[in-house]
Amino acid sequence: PIFADRIVHVDASGLGLLYAAPAAGSVLMGVMASSTTHLRRQGPVLLGSVIVYGLATAAFGLSQRFWLSLALLALTGAADTLSAVIRNTIRQLNTPDALRGRMTAVNSLFFIGGPQLGEVEAGLAAQVLGVAPSVVLGGLACAACVCLVAWRVPQLRQHDR
Repeated sequence: PIFADRIVHVDASGLGLLYAAPAAGSVLMGVMASSTTHLRRQGPVLLGSVIVYGLATAAFGLSQRFWLSLALLALTGAADTLSAVIRNTIRQLNTPDALRGRMTAVNSLFFIGGPQLGEVEAGLAAQVLGVAPSVVLGGLACAACVCLVAWRVPQLRQHDR
């Protein structure tokens, strides 16, 4: 809401569009991904999609134009959906049957608890750094962490079905 009110200067309808943009990007990516039957080099695509998510988030933090902000949020939704599809596929195909339930439980802990912890961090960062800088820093940190994971986990970087 603070971006709608103070940065891109839109009313409640504009705020609604900003809230809907990631879902719209997600739906578009879901349609595109469902029409692809043989995605090759899933590891690099996964890593690239999370980097795109982080960079689009950082760019959103810098944007002061409504339509650009809308497009960047849609891009975050698309990138997040692509990475989620690939992550879930890799997890399901590479986890032994005997461990699949436990793996799903651990994944749920991160999926459910992670965003709430991130909201606390984002609120503290916004209070210390300011709203836009905290979003930019968060997006860049996301992209940097992916680069670190790619460097440290060559199996993921090289993963191909």
